Amino acid sequence: FSMGLQGLDKRVEPFEGVRAVEITKPFYLGIHEVCQASWERVMEKNPSHFKSRKHPVENISWKESMAYCKALNSRLEDFPEVPAGMRFRLPSEAEWEYAARAGTKGIYFFGDKPFSIGDFAWISANSRSGHQPVKTKKPNPWGFYDVYGNVREWCLDGYEARPRRKLVDPVIGWKNMDKVNRGGSWDSCEDCCKTGSRSNFGKDYKSNDVGFRLALGFELKGG
Repeated sequence: FSMGLQGLDKRVEPFEGVRAVEITKPFYLGIHEVCQASWERVMEKNPSHFKSRKHPVENISWKESMAYCKALNSRLEDFPEVPAGMRFRLPSEAEWEYAARAGTKGIYFFGDKPFSIGDFAWISANSRSGHQPVKTKKPNPWGFYDVYGNVREWCLDGYEARPRRKLVDPVIGWKNMDKVNRGGSWDSCEDCCKTGSRSNFGKDYKSNDVGFRLALGFELKGG
């Protein structure tokens, strides 16, 4: 699929350019962001700034989201439905965009104009200065909720400012200083929530608008 800012958008930065990506390994992705109730069941605490069990967990670093995945993998016997060889992890940046794009080629999965984004996303214009319960807006065409807004979502990848042009099952090495964040948040304008928009933070960075979405798949090794 074609990854990066597409459609009629002419304001494309080098770090958001279109590149051809092939995903050959099957994976599953959570239909919504990990909520506070799910985090608390596994980690036995809730670090979120805005506490509400049905809201997305936030105020967690990339390293802490990886620790959550590790904790789930330590109890795989509790998940007999998990296919052999698969493990819980963060989605790669390519997997995240593939699911968020849902087969579309526009600036947003609903088209090139942002006017209807409020039907699908909690952003600065409608969020009442905080995130909201997961699954309360319309999903994208593949059934994924809140891929725009609510909380920014950590990805597995380290951040590469100028992604390579043609990639197969890409994931950038984890030792990179910054980690990729996708989707924008409740504190973002619609311009920051485009399907191809990217942001990056250090692996210890925490904020009340940063969370993650869980993936299940085979191991991906960085280049």
